[in-house]
Amino acid sequence: MLCDTTTNATAQNTTNATAQNTTNTHSTSTCKVQVSIVPGASTLIDDAYSPNPVEVIMGQTVVWTNDDTAFHTVTSGLIGADDAGKEFDSGLAGATALINKGKTFEHTFDTAGKFPYFCTLHPAMVGMVIMK
Repeated sequence: MLCDTTTNATAQNTTNATAQNTTNTHSTSTCKVQVSIVPGASTLIDDAYSPNPVEVIMGQTVVWTNDDTAFHTVTSGLIGADDAGKEFDSGLAGATALINKGKTFEHTFDTAGKFPYFCTLHPAMVGMVIMK
């Protein structure tokens, strides 16, 4: 997991009958959780994506990296379901397509739940994101 945590502090001084000194601290955390599409993934099932399942918290981004030499996808849902690819889909063409080794696709999760996903080219490849 790659995390960048920034803390911003703002001090306020108020002068009146009762003096107040307050400090407001706001922390933001931008974390990217890495998932690998492992070498030889097309012959694997639930070991094709690592880690699997992957757990994230609200607002975290999952970055899938194709570490295989074959073309793969990261497609939300269950194979053959009407809503497959509706939540996220790296696709078969364009900038997000995982056409070769080293290509990445990312999606930020902002709704709690379990999100199954699969590769449309190799439907036996399955994974799960659990957002708490």
